[in-house]
Amino acid sequence: MTVAVRPMSTPLTMREIASNWQIPCAGGDTLSASLETLCRQYGGDGAILFKIRASEMKPEGEALAAHSIDPVLADAVIDRATQAVAGKGHTETLPMMIPAWRIGGASAFIYAFPACPKAHGQLVIACLSVEQKPFAAIAEMYLASRCIMEGADALPGVKNGGDQPRISTREQSCLAWTAEGKTSEEIGIILDLSPHTVNHYLGSAARKLGASNRMHAVAKALRLGLIERPV
Repeated sequence: MTVAVRPMSTPLTMREIASNWQIPCAGGDTLSASLETLCRQYGGDGAILFKIRASEMKPEGEALAAHSIDPVLADAVIDRATQAVAGKGHTETLPMMIPAWRIGGASAFIYAFPACPKAHGQLVIACLSVEQKPFAAIAEMYLASRCIMEGADALPGVKNGGDQPRISTREQSCLAWTAEGKTSEEIGIILDLSPHTVNHYLGSAARKLGASNRMHAVAKALRLGLIERPV
């Protein structure tokens, strides 16, 4: 008896997908645009690229680029993904699905796509999604994420980011307006943000700069040339 066997689909390789996700040697805006494309193509509700640095106490994640991630949730997403990828005494390099919070009454997931560890740290792309992805979509997202991270690895600011703290554009703006004597409420009006979000940006910048409070952070940022007078 002859049995008809359905032909298997052609495997998708890194080489085939790479050309669609190559990152030119530009800056963080290019990375954010790539994360936006990743979310749009695979149905993600937000994504963040971060680097895990080894620490004597515990692994620490440093945000490098993001798309559509609420600033209030960004640190929590990085912490959850960091603990999953590098918090068990060994480093994962395969995709991981991490149960997260409820968004709009629906369960949410963090899909963490780690790159291979390197001397300067391990890059990870974490995608938020209210939908549980099928295996094929996860595999393609992983390949696309690896291509994005390979391109990011070539950027000097990513590879050699340890020489100077990396603060985001929003953090820079909040620090700069603080240097002008503005309160969180006033900065929120200027930047169209809530005071709570302004405080989050200032607190995040202070942690990155190793400052004890917002004015200490302003002084450090000015000394390092990270902020200028707002325009």
